[in-house]
Amino acid sequence: MTPAEPARAMVSDENAQDGKQASPALRSQRNRIRPGPPNRRSMDERVGSVMQSIGEAAYEWDIAADRLIWSSNAATLFCIEDDAVISTGRDYNGLLVSTSSQNRNEAVLGSGMEDTGNGVSYSVQYALSGEKLGTASDIWLEDSGRWFAGEDGSPTHAHGVVRIINERRAMEERLARLSRFDGLTGLYNRSQLNTTLDAVISEATRNQEPAALILMSLDRFDLVNAIYGYDTGDAIIAEIAGRFRSCLRGGDIIGRISGAKLGLVLRQCSEEEMQQAANRFLMLVRDEVIHTDKGPVALTASAGAVIVPRHARTSRSAMAAAQEALTQARQERHPRFVSFHRDDKAEAERQQAAELASEVVEALGADRMEIAFQPVVDASSRDVAFHEALIRLTTANGQTLSATEFVGTAQDLGLTRLVDHAALDRVLETLRRSDEARLSLNVSNDTASDPEWMSRLSTALVANPEWAKRLIVEITESHVARDLEEAALFVNTLHDLGCQVAIDDFGAGFTSFANLKHLPVDIIKIDGQFVENLTSSKENQCFIKSLVELAKVFNARTVVEWVDDDATAAQLQDWGVDYLQGYRFGKPSSEAPWPMRPAVEVFVPGESR
Repeated sequence: MTPAEPARAMVSDENAQDGKQASPALRSQRNRIRPGPPNRRSMDERVGSVMQSIGEAAYEWDIAADRLIWSSNAATLFCIEDDAVISTGRDYNGLLVSTSSQNRNEAVLGSGMEDTGNGVSYSVQYALSGEKLGTASDIWLEDSGRWFAGEDGSPTHAHGVVRIINERRAMEERLARLSRFDGLTGLYNRSQLNTTLDAVISEATRNQEPAALILMSLDRFDLVNAIYGYDTGDAIIAEIAGRFRSCLRGGDIIGRISGAKLGLVLRQCSEEEMQQAANRFLMLVRDEVIHTDKGPVALTASAGAVIVPRHARTSRSAMAAAQEALTQARQERHPRFVSFHRDDKAEAERQQAAELASEVVEALGADRMEIAFQPVVDASSRDVAFHEALIRLTTANGQTLSATEFVGTAQDLGLTRLVDHAALDRVLETLRRSDEARLSLNVSNDTASDPEWMSRLSTALVANPEWAKRLIVEITESHVARDLEEAALFVNTLHDLGCQVAIDDFGAGFTSFANLKHLPVDIIKIDGQFVENLTSSKENQCFIKSLVELAKVFNARTVVEWVDDDATAAQLQDWGVDYLQGYRFGKPSSEAPWPMRPAVEVFVPGESR
């Protein structure tokens, strides 16, 4: 409502017919909108009826005289018999719940804002007391208006509109509850449980007494959902949650972490008491069948726990410790309880893994990935046939890490694809800068099925077909075992581009020899573990000779890795191995063994500049 309109829905005071008691703004508005007394009441009633229908009432407040003038529907809206009981600000405040009057007065009288001539807007929410009104519940209102200052700058009068917002308030309260509670079980959700756990840890630290966090997980619950359906699964979780809640001590807390995992926070709880409690909760799951509309369901559970603050001083570290213990418990043959105990060696390994993860992410972002070249030689002539391109990572302090030192971490982080893309970029750049470079490139299982990687390679090779003749792509034996049809498609696509294909780590135990019929690879790289103790191991000798003969049947050449001495090299040569690779013929080096043209920025089709 604008300053020129507030009195349109006002009821005049019978003791102020000449308008002297009303504010200047109200008198001006009344004189402007009504041609004469006959239409005044009908207009007020019509406006009041409209405002009633939308749950609103308008008012004008003479602050100096503390006099409130309301639209004609106010009494009906507020469920009172006579609007005389809300004719002053003091009377009106008397109907509000205890804290609301303070909120209302502060919004208007204590805002500290300055009226520069157009008034100062305000908006506040408060509640009329249902007890004082004689209604079943409080009436929540949103009060929006504008106050105007007198000569001293303080508020002298205001006008505005109040709107009933019970539905909105109920919705806000529901949303607030959902932000703290799990909708299925009514327990704390993970966020609220973490907040409460932090408070319990602080309390335990302050009082120098132990507390505990127990994570309980229903075993193989994915099968329950698959067999009985998610509705039944939800009913089971709700039943278990109810059982747990009924057995908690006063002051203990329970929340739902995710899925079929619940968290229990136990105050003043020793390690012995924690184990007793965990076993009691495990029995609540194991010893009583759960009856559902799909029939009885028998379940077991696992538990992992941690004592705080001894082993964890924040909710985050406590959750991580309890989860580690739970993971260990679930790995046991029989579900059981495991209590977390700090292992300095394991903690150091976790810290090292976290630092390495950070290095991998930073190196990818800062473009600190390079390749090293290791020669692969002809077994007969010992001339270099090609070089294997091995990805390397340079840390922030200049340390170089080999693939075996960081690829596992990259895989755990889901970054293998990015590492493979970086390796491909550098291999293509090497082929572009040197006509003598012949390279083999390793591709991880995930990247072998990545259309973006293949598109990037094919774009480069279509534009430069000569590169394909000097490129060997190595896929792993485990990729073949995972999906033979997909591997065959990958190999055929590479052949269509003009590349050769090698299968790496062959013989590690995954691939059937029969699979080679469906996989037309050009080179078989025999896993280096079979070269260890070759001269004294008849089993390894027999295995390598068999693989060499098998490769000949499929017209594939062979490479044996990890060759470190002349005796092993001679023996492998006698058995008909085609190529040898190992420290005897050269370690990986970041220095290119051929002349390289200067690096220039090259636009690869499909990339943004």
